[in-house]
Amino acid sequence: MATKAELVKLARALGTTPDGVGFASSLDHHDIRRIRERIVGALYDEHRAAFQRVAAITRLLPTPLNVRIALRAFSPLLAARVAGEMAPDRAAELANRMPVAYLAEGCVHLDPRRAAPLVRRIRPDRVLAVVTELVDRGEFITLGRLLDAATERIVADVATAVSDEVLLRIGFYAESDAQLTRAVAMLPPHRLRGVVHSALTGPADLRSAGLSMVGRLTDDRLRGRLAEYAAEADDDVLTEMLRTAIDDGAVGELLAAVSAMGEQARRRVLALPTLAERDTLTQLIQATRRVPGNHVAKG
Repeated sequence: MATKAELVKLARALGTTPDGVGFASSLDHHDIRRIRERIVGALYDEHRAAFQRVAAITRLLPTPLNVRIALRAFSPLLAARVAGEMAPDRAAELANRMPVAYLAEGCVHLDPRRAAPLVRRIRPDRVLAVVTELVDRGEFITLGRLLDAATERIVADVATAVSDEVLLRIGFYAESDAQLTRAVAMLPPHRLRGVVHSALTGPADLRSAGLSMVGRLTDDRLRGRLAEYAAEADDDVLTEMLRTAIDDGAVGELLAAVSAMGEQARRRVLALPTLAERDTLTQLIQATRRVPGNHVAKG
């Protein structure tokens, strides 16, 4: 699942499709991420000096005039590049005066290395409005990247405003496992149950996102809570999740979830009728052989 997400993000960075970066699919997801980060750094640094000069000019003009010039003369892409070279306080002052749609498009092009100081200085209500716009556009890759820049206040506000499905889609593209874990840990029990329910009963890509989230959590107790919520589902739902894990090569994530469950929940899962079927067992064993040894040991 981590490799799948990294390939999508690499394709976005290169302006191509996931099939276009299929050559990297055999690499570990950490290696794909390092390649992507180097590519992103090179792309943003290529004309950095020019954007620094424009950013320097903005210091000489009042904020209202800078806003008018930006909206008339700069595309959101160019504005985002200039904002990345400005002092965060100054850039946030401008952002708080700009239209939400313009800011949302700018976020797509914002240098991820400079996003956090800026995002944390923008008014929370403006951030929430931009997030809502990005959700409407289906910009989950951008939102996953911005999760690293989010404060606890922003995470709480966004979690309240968006659906369980959206939380899963954002989490799939989150950059940091630790930040993803902190965000999930902030959710109250009823939202955690809602996220698990959406993952279990949604389309295949949501089931994949749910498996990815469970696998990436750095807190075993939190992983266990989510896994035990899942174990409460009926046999058909759990069987569908098992098949998704096999089809998507996410057996490692599935084993991590099962190993984090309490004994009663684990027995419930292992008693699934499908696990007594020869075809299912054969597929599961073949998939397990491709799982890193640490997950097999845990399973």
